[in-house]
Amino acid sequence: MNSLSKSLLGFVAVVGLLTTATACGSNGGDEMQPDEAKQNAVAFLRETMDHEPLAWPEVPDPVATRCSDGDDGVRFQYLVTIDQKTDPKELATSFEEFWRAKGLDVQPSREDFGKYGVAYSATARADGKPWGSFQFSERGISLYVDSQCAEGSPDDYED
Repeated sequence: MNSLSKSLLGFVAVVGLLTTATACGSNGGDEMQPDEAKQNAVAFLRETMDHEPLAWPEVPDPVATRCSDGDDGVRFQYLVTIDQKTDPKELATSFEEFWRAKGLDVQPSREDFGKYGVAYSATARADGKPWGSFQFSERGISLYVDSQCAEGSPDDYED
């Protein structure tokens, strides 16, 4: 694994942790039922993937996590990755505009990895809706969608 891949994986892990830490505190409370939260998140993920005609994989099974420290509730996180060369700046701009049109507050960022190129990322948030985040580079795509918080516990979804 080259240094860009390691850096990108580290960044994706940070985005996931930030999403986990903040997702449920203001993401609709814990009144929603788990099946509804998953359905809304999957619909948002599919709509987001349909926005750009890329070689998207099937919708993955979600990871169930606790809404936030001390709060009851569960949220479902979906991660889709593609190893595909893209124009990351153009793709990031397109997704940012798409999510803004959906009523989400989009916070973009970018990091220059020198000879390995620039990684473009963003988080997209709105109360009462699933949330998204992405990281795009010339070498790949990572797209996250987090459901709203729902009643239950992550322990209910362990194998």
